[in-house]
Amino acid sequence: MVIRSLDLDVAIYRNRVQVTHRGTETFVDQPAEYPFSSDDAVVANPRYLEDTIVRAIRKILANGGFSLRMPIAHVVKCDGCLEDSDREMVEAALRETGMSEVIFELE
Repeated sequence: MVIRSLDLDVAIYRNRVQVTHRGTETFVDQPAEYPFSSDDAVVANPRYLEDTIVRAIRKILANGGFSLRMPIAHVVKCDGCLEDSDREMVEAALRETGMSEVIFELE
């Protein structure tokens, strides 16, 4: 079995996240069990965003063969633009899931 690093692309939509493992292109489209968006914000409840991301990552990890040393998340897409406060919430949610590095690649 090949051991791969956990290097993920993360796209955030209203009450949905999509996570793709860069090395294997394993893709998960995860709807929120608990809504994290509001009418005014894509991320209104970062705790529920974190829950949704964790559910998506678990599905990717189910395939096995991943090293959890220094996992990286690349935020590649988000509904609307993210203000600095939104970026902070997204980064905090990703770090709570265990990501050691969060890179915003939205531009």
